[in-house]
Amino acid sequence: MASLQRNAILESPVEVLGPYDHQISDDGWVTFSRLPLWTWKQFGVSGLHRWTRFPSGVRLRFRTNASTIALEVHVMPLTIARVIEEPRTARFDLVIDGKESQTQAAEKGGQIRLEMDGPLVTSEEFIRGEGEEILFSNLGSEMKEIEIWLPAGAMVELRSIAVAGELLAPTPSTKKRWVHYGSSISQCAETDRPLDIWSVHASRLLGLEIKNLGLAGEAHVDGFVARTIAATPADFISLKLGINVVNGDSMRERTFIPAIHNFLDTIREQKPTTPILLISPIYCPFHEVNPGPTLIGESGLTSMERPHALAAGALNLPKIRTILEKIVSERGDANLYFMNGLELFNDGDIDLMPDLLHPNSAGYRLMGERFAALKGAFISQVVR
Repeated sequence: MASLQRNAILESPVEVLGPYDHQISDDGWVTFSRLPLWTWKQFGVSGLHRWTRFPSGVRLRFRTNASTIALEVHVMPLTIARVIEEPRTARFDLVIDGKESQTQAAEKGGQIRLEMDGPLVTSEEFIRGEGEEILFSNLGSEMKEIEIWLPAGAMVELRSIAVAGELLAPTPSTKKRWVHYGSSISQCAETDRPLDIWSVHASRLLGLEIKNLGLAGEAHVDGFVARTIAATPADFISLKLGINVVNGDSMRERTFIPAIHNFLDTIREQKPTTPILLISPIYCPFHEVNPGPTLIGESGLTSMERPHALAAGALNLPKIRTILEKIVSERGDANLYFMNGLELFNDGDIDLMPDLLHPNSAGYRLMGERFAALKGAFISQVVR
């Protein structure tokens, strides 16, 4: 086997798609941020400093004739006391010339350990482990276009890439650009592998270039996200909103409606005609009647009935769906569209939702297939 030629990630011809920014540690580890670093000062008390560094939808792209590729990584999967006690395996997907080829797992690394009281994080610990090499081999000696997709359920640091052959810049993409914003159900940390992330799977079926702003627990219609989307080149935008507002009990009807309008107005200031699809929440049994917050009970995630005296304007998922559909119908925006999230995942799919809030890998993949089937013709008409 030819010797591996090692390159620092940021000093190589490798193109990194998906993040806006990065940070470099003193010993050369690179962490990517799926929001611009200027937004970090506006996060407040939230998990965004953590979730924006989980590389959902982030991939490396390059050309090579190498039969072996080695990626130096350090992963920190998530654990949550009483909810996710064992860290999920962080897997990396290899795509060759647009076709799925291999999945390789990280076997070392550390973990991020959270303690939570309902939606409130009461403690957070970053436990570092060992770095390692993820090895893709037996790839053939012909020149090929490579994508390596990073896992959604771990913080991932990269340091170098090594190939037994040439390492060249990728062929420029001609795909239309899709920007998607949403919650944990868009981050998809529960997936077994990156290509099961529903927006990633849908983008590959539809031939689109995805930028995934799925941020677990943090899709609260934040202005800095709207400004980020407004400044991002996009041919199509989707906004899957509502579940985190209920999870965190962060808004009532009075604040939610103008917040959605303001979010859309901010995007429209720079993108007056870009197609925007507003998607309401998928099914979640304990919030179809009860409002938030989401609680952690003895048997897992749950909610409770709001006393009548405190119920005015409280939001559950049916109310959110009605509000979003009404906003779309009343804005008079010919390029703004609505999709009911129950078309993607509903009560008939509950066996694919182990914790009654998040689909599993098969559920997410089903969502991607349904989105592509339901919206493929629509996207081909409105995305130009």
